[in-house]
Amino acid sequence: MEENKSGTQYYTDEERMVVEEHIETFFGRIEGVFHEISSPDIHVDICVIPPVKGRHYYTLVTMGMGARTMRVPAELADRKLERAELAMALPPDWEINGEDEKWYWPFRLLKVLARLPIEMDTWLGWGHSMDCQEPFAENTELSAVLLAEAQGEEGCETMLLPNGETVNFYQVLPIYPEELEEKAAYGAEYLLAGMRKMGFVVSLDRPRVVLSEEDLNEFYGELVMDDMQWHLDSLLEKELPVEEITACSHLAIYLRWCIEKGLMCEDFLEAHADMADRVKNASAFVDLRPFVQEELEGVLKMRYFNEEGRGFAGYYYADNGEHYFPADIDDHALAYFGEEGYNSEEFQDEAYLFVPFDEAYYQAMAKIMEERWEQWQKEEGRK
Repeated sequence: MEENKSGTQYYTDEERMVVEEHIETFFGRIEGVFHEISSPDIHVDICVIPPVKGRHYYTLVTMGMGARTMRVPAELADRKLERAELAMALPPDWEINGEDEKWYWPFRLLKVLARLPIEMDTWLGWGHSMDCQEPFAENTELSAVLLAEAQGEEGCETMLLPNGETVNFYQVLPIYPEELEEKAAYGAEYLLAGMRKMGFVVSLDRPRVVLSEEDLNEFYGELVMDDMQWHLDSLLEKELPVEEITACSHLAIYLRWCIEKGLMCEDFLEAHADMADRVKNASAFVDLRPFVQEELEGVLKMRYFNEEGRGFAGYYYADNGEHYFPADIDDHALAYFGEEGYNSEEFQDEAYLFVPFDEAYYQAMAKIMEERWEQWQKEEGRK
């Protein structure tokens, strides 16, 4: 990356060539570039890939957003999400050189999104959304966006710069305000499941995504939030000196808190009434690990939760957001043992499995979860 005297950051010539090669390999041949005239922070050009046989739509791809790193949360630092570029697909009859706002707004939107991480000191990634408050143009009611996996040839989602850093490519999907509400209520996965029926090419007057209760149940039916087996495999492979049931300790913590918070669905509460009553009326520590291991077969599924519970899980138990429950569990282990203990050979990078499972552990995590809950409520306009 380079920076000129005014502080604008650019790809180097070598980096730009690599980015162009990636775009042409996975999205299609670039036949036009909308060059940015004024660039106060990053230089964002937009590559235009026209329709061809087998790909009946225009593709717009930014080139320059990834020249600057985004402020990704520390708990996601190992996921290489700091750099990104954006893509959008337009129908073949789009007036790509039209100056009227009804044709130009996708270009404007891509530039706004590319600079949002700079202006807001934040980051953009899969599942993130933005409410633009008003329709993009007079001929559509679309007024928000959702970021999804890039739509191109297999392998289009990421590329490596010459210095080894990763650039991630995301598809920009314009959505309706009602769909933004659905995303807030049920999570990005839910909305994207419905949008797959619509396709990813921009349609100014497409139907709203409204899934029926039957669709909702089918989607959430077997959607697994967490499985103790994922953690047990590591425990056994490393021959850690802890009981196997420890692999579901954090699942039990999350479940207890959600029961106390009233986030479980009616079917779950009816099926496990005795356990739920025991949690709600407990005067002492309640260990739900045997219940999770035996009754739930070590698995937390999205369908166990009510609408609000699913919405919160999409925010807090999905590993693509700013806050992530397993990451908070790991951070608690770091605070509990200290940096030296946390990184000791004894724990083999699995310190969270060694935290004593007791009421103090639960209360410490419950405090953090309550903070995440309050933040989610504010971000979604629920408070």
